[in-house]
Amino acid sequence: MFSKSFGYALRAVTFLALSGNKGKKMSLQGLSQSLAIPHHYLGDILEALVQEGIVQAMSGSKGGFYANARTAETPLLEILILTDGSLDFNHCALHIRHCNSERPCPLHQEFAACRDQMLQAMSGKTVGKLAERVESGANFLEIEQDASSLIVSFRNQQLA
Repeated sequence: MFSKSFGYALRAVTFLALSGNKGKKMSLQGLSQSLAIPHHYLGDILEALVQEGIVQAMSGSKGGFYANARTAETPLLEILILTDGSLDFNHCALHIRHCNSERPCPLHQEFAACRDQMLQAMSGKTVGKLAERVESGANFLEIEQDASSLIVSFRNQQLA
């Protein structure tokens, strides 16, 4: 449903938001290894996030990428638009060229409702909310550390 770029961007920005609470800067190499995301791919994503002001970067030996005041407040929809260009739900699910509310295809109403719910969820959820859910243990974010998997927070409270 969503691109790899969007998933990688969300993982990176959520990880930085979690680390940002401690004022920690992460190198591109460190983020790439921790999140198991290809180095060059992640570099392009982080560059776009920095250009939009969603995260910050500092060069030098004590530099790296880090969360700023805007990071936690960023809606997921903004990151989706940055990575994917748009939420491409405006096309007919059956690929009928002239499908619209006046001449709907058999899936038009259901697809429109799904699209509207997705837009609402992406607009209402922020990076900070994702980070809070991971920090509280409600959800998890898997990171790699020295080739062994380290789960920052692994229990879903509904299963506990």
